[in-house]
Amino acid sequence: MPFAKAFLFCALGIVISVILPILRQALPAPKGGTAGVMAILPRLWEKAKPYVALCIFSLLTSLLLLAFAGDTIKDWRVALLVGYAWDSTLQKLKK
Repeated sequence: MPFAKAFLFCALGIVISVILPILRQALPAPKGGTAGVMAILPRLWEKAKPYVALCIFSLLTSLLLLAFAGDTIKDWRVALLVGYAWDSTLQKLKK
């Protein structure tokens, strides 16, 4: 798999790892009514701020991970899991 393609899928895994906890914290519990997207955006940004720096660090570190892994990453699914696992591990260590 070309390095650029592996990096893109690794980055996608990192983004998924960052988005999931943010959405879990920011989205309101269903109460029968519907809230507009514009009502959720400010809360979403407040929850996302701590994860932005971690995401940038993870994207830079994923370059090293892919360089270290070399040709062992032959499938896009492996690259996605590498990115997700790396960022998820950092989030757990940060707590």
